[in-house]
Amino acid sequence: MAYEVTQKDLDLLKQGTQEIYLKVELMDSTFKTLDSLEGQIINDSYSQDSESIQRRSYQFDLVVLNSSFIIGKDKKIWLDKRLRVFYGIKSVKTKEIIWYQLGVFCYLSMKYSFSNTEKKLSVSCGDLMSLYDGTLNGHLHGYGSSNNTPDYAVQNLTIPAGEDIRASVIATMKEAGIEKYIVEDIGKPIPYDLTFATGSTYADIWQKIRDLYDSWEFYFDADGTFIWRQIPTCLEDPVILNDTVMQNIVVNENADSKFDGIYNVTEVWGKVLTLEQEDRYAETSSYTNNTYGINLSMYTAWDSVDNLTQLAFKASDDNLAAPNFTINNFSPAIPIYDGDGNPLKPGVLKKDNIYVFRYRRLTPDQTALFLLGQFQCYGRYVEESPDCPYSVKNIGYEISQSVDYGNLSDDAACYNQAEYLTYKSTAMLDTINLSTLVVPWLEVNTKLEYTPRYNKETSQYIVKNLSWSTGDGTMSMTLYKFLESYSYVYGRKKKGAN
Repeated sequence: MAYEVTQKDLDLLKQGTQEIYLKVELMDSTFKTLDSLEGQIINDSYSQDSESIQRRSYQFDLVVLNSSFIIGKDKKIWLDKRLRVFYGIKSVKTKEIIWYQLGVFCYLSMKYSFSNTEKKLSVSCGDLMSLYDGTLNGHLHGYGSSNNTPDYAVQNLTIPAGEDIRASVIATMKEAGIEKYIVEDIGKPIPYDLTFATGSTYADIWQKIRDLYDSWEFYFDADGTFIWRQIPTCLEDPVILNDTVMQNIVVNENADSKFDGIYNVTEVWGKVLTLEQEDRYAETSSYTNNTYGINLSMYTAWDSVDNLTQLAFKASDDNLAAPNFTINNFSPAIPIYDGDGNPLKPGVLKKDNIYVFRYRRLTPDQTALFLLGQFQCYGRYVEESPDCPYSVKNIGYEISQSVDYGNLSDDAACYNQAEYLTYKSTAMLDTINLSTLVVPWLEVNTKLEYTPRYNKETSQYIVKNLSWSTGDGTMSMTLYKFLESYSYVYGRKKKGAN
């Protein structure tokens, strides 16, 4: 959960030189505190990366004082142990130590170093995602023997089309034993059957569900809570560190520029659409009073059309705004939407082109036809923001990338993904690197304000990654410039309002 910044937190940053403390609690697998390690730790490093599902990592060296630090089931170093790490700053005013939790971690690797003067253990830790992505654990079990097969054959795990995405995520989390979670509702169903072979991990499932639609993320926060949410644009988020505070805590600034990896145009090719046995195709259609009509003799009423059936037909004319659809003149005609649930704009359907749609029952009394695309889903986005230094408008030509996203099952999802990927390869490359006093409560994907010394222009930035060593008292972080004019930013607000 997001940390709520108080004036007390900001006052600590204004002290200048910080008196720093470290606290590391040793816990069992139920998160019961067993012991404390900080007295033995001689140096450490901590990092956050917004682009990794293991968002937090922690490494440290400790002095081996006795046999309890040898690897073993009844020792302090073992698979079932967890670490809760805190960073402390002493208040000059109140003399109290203010503690900030950095994360909950699992042991990943250990290395002993012995000499005449020192017995040292170097430890690398990952956050709780390492228990579910196959690093330490997280592989699926078999789901029972299939019919008419040997006893050792196991069925794959299948999440069926039409199942609510949020419910699917929560169900897999519960099976994985995760009890603390916050899962935002994407408001969409699983568009087609998802199948996972035995040996897949829970993180494999979450990644595949996440990638059905653009710009979603999952991770464990500092408290060890599983978070599933849409990646924030930060459009309406407050600035958590203003320029006045930033100028007081910045130690060093580097503004590196590079031109490789910049793409101001992205094409996304999605799922190849195939009609299964239960799906239907009509060679011809009519278009009257902004309603497309087809004839399919196997259907007698809307109730006889199965939910999630794919229907394909050749458009007899270009569509006007917000067209409707009917089969065998069933009444009432139902609306045709794009993959985001919006009425079609004029000219989306072109005369004599064949399109594939999905019939969906939204409620017992409401049905609609959703445009998937032509026989391969496709989306193309061009960055034209006047504020983007790499936009087609500012550069004067296109730098394009073409990407295969076979999991995306409609044109709207492909377009949204193309928009997001272009944002990542333009806006998120307009970066600046800072060295500052450690801000222990700072998170990636949060917004701050800063005036770079090299251009004197006050701008808002989003934190991309950060890291520090406790003993240094300073942190490194990479920021990218926030600009409201990017369609990925303001477009998400408009979509959320629909």
